[in-house]
Amino acid sequence: MKFTIALPGALLLASGFLPVSSFGQATADNPSVTAQLEAAKPLVAKIKKDASEMQSYSLVSGPSWNTHAATLTRIKDDVNKLQENTRGLQSHRTVASPWQQDAIDRITALTNDLATNMNSAIDHLNKNKTRPSSAPYPEYLKTNTRLVTALGDEIGATIEAGEARAKEEALTKQLDDSGK
Repeated sequence: MKFTIALPGALLLASGFLPVSSFGQATADNPSVTAQLEAAKPLVAKIKKDASEMQSYSLVSGPSWNTHAATLTRIKDDVNKLQENTRGLQSHRTVASPWQQDAIDRITALTNDLATNMNSAIDHLNKNKTRPSSAPYPEYLKTNTRLVTALGDEIGATIEAGEARAKEEALTKQLDDSGK
C-alpha cells in the first residue's frame, strides 16, 4: 500500500527534472516520418537480401574476392542511401510525436551500426584479398544480416504501431462523437 502512495510522489518529483523543452514537443504523429519509413522498406529489403547472400558466401570457399568486393560495394551504396533516409528522419525528429522520436533514435542507431560493420567488412576484405572467408570476416557478414534484419523489423513495427495508433484515435473519436 505504501508503494502506491510513494510511486505518484516519486513520479511528481521526477517530473521536475524533465527538460522544459520536452513539454513543447509535438504530440501528433508526423506523416512525413511514416512516409520516409515506408520509402526505406524496399531499400532495407534489398540490403537484407544482399547481406544474406554475402553471409552464404562465407559458408563456402567458392566465390572469388572480386565477387565479395562487388557485392559489398553494392550493399555499401545501399547503406549510404539508407543513411541519407535516416538523416531525413532526423531532420523531422523535432516535429515528430514522442514515440516516433524514440523510433527514429532506434532506427538511426541500427543504421549507424550497420554502416560501421559494413566498413569493417570492407576493410577486412581489402586487407585479406586472398582469403575472403578468414576470421573475423564471416562474423562481419553475419552481423550485417542480423543488423539489417533488426532494422527491417524496427521499421515495420514502427509503421504498424503508427497505423494502430491512428486506428485507435479514429475509433475513439467515433465513440466520442456517437456519445454526444
